[in-house]
Amino acid sequence: MKRSTKFVAAAVAALVAASAAQAEVTIGYLGALTGAQADMTGEAALHATRMAIADFGGEVNGEPIEVLVADHAGKPDLGLATAREWVDAEGVNLILNVDNSAVALAVSDLIKDKNVTMAMGASSSRLINESCGPHQIMLLLDNGTLARAVTLPQLEAGAKDWYFITVDYALGHDLEAQATKAIEANGGTVKGSVVHSPQATDFSSFLLQAQSSGATNIALATFGAWQNAIAKQAQEFGVQQSLSPFYLADTDIKSAGLDTLQNVTGTIQFYWDENDATRAFSDRFREDFGRPPTFTNAYHYEFTTHYLKAIEATGGTDADAIQAWMRDNPMALINGDTATIREDGAVVRDVLSYRTKTLAESTGDWDFLEITGKVDGESIAQPLADSACPLVASN
Repeated sequence: MKRSTKFVAAAVAALVAASAAQAEVTIGYLGALTGAQADMTGEAALHATRMAIADFGGEVNGEPIEVLVADHAGKPDLGLATAREWVDAEGVNLILNVDNSAVALAVSDLIKDKNVTMAMGASSSRLINESCGPHQIMLLLDNGTLARAVTLPQLEAGAKDWYFITVDYALGHDLEAQATKAIEANGGTVKGSVVHSPQATDFSSFLLQAQSSGATNIALATFGAWQNAIAKQAQEFGVQQSLSPFYLADTDIKSAGLDTLQNVTGTIQFYWDENDATRAFSDRFREDFGRPPTFTNAYHYEFTTHYLKAIEATGGTDADAIQAWMRDNPMALINGDTATIREDGAVVRDVLSYRTKTLAESTGDWDFLEITGKVDGESIAQPLADSACPLVASN
């Protein structure tokens, strides 16, 4: 009898321990902590995630929030192995960042039938189309939406002729294809394009071709150090056309110098100096991190807060219930606006058009952009009627 009582007591204790372990909220931050993307996302987006957790009180529904951290290093096999370990052995509830399309596509297949949410900083349009999933959300604009966000306001302003300098990655080719489609559908012309290898450092011949093409805008379907080198060489060659990057962050301008990134126009999801609310948040971020947040940092804060609200509202970490709540309730943004999450996983939000300031206009450190307008999120998002996502009701 005593042995039976001990057995029952041990079993109950094990169940209680297991229940407590399951109740703990575990976020797996799988990001680019090294490499070309690290400065924009990396440790800074992790800091924003931890800010959101701290602002939420460090727990939800009385349970602690744990953050696991790993670098996918841009390698799908490494990212997938990490995600599988987290899902199978660590009981992770949310996989966050995943700021590489190849890694995100691999992890997407893993979690389709798992009780796990993934919120991605990747941008492949496949992730909200044929590779969409019931528990995945795209925080960054997908390539099609980003292409429209950058080109449409400038087409409306009269910039009709474009030339592309494109990195020889799937990302670059997809951006060029999506932007070309948007330009031609709205009365513009693509005068030409050139592809640069990931090893390229000299872009002078590409810029001369773009200059002689007669294009009004040179679209930079590239990012990071390549983008900065192109901008610097454009200044050296006296290129007069507007440079239109797709991925320009404050950190890029700081690295290259505002004097290098002159005559640049584009679109951005968040700017630290937009209004009083963004400045207040950025002051707190900068106090601990040493610089203002980029747009990728901001949306990690916004989404983490939204996710924790969903756990609080639904009373648990069931991925289906959380997804339903997050889609049914608008996501509060730092600037006072809201965003919505669609059934294909796309986040629909307004974005900001900008031009880089001249050196004379800049009033101090990090004062790089003049916000010239706001682009309605619905006007640039992929129409659901065109979606290849099997979760979309019309399909």
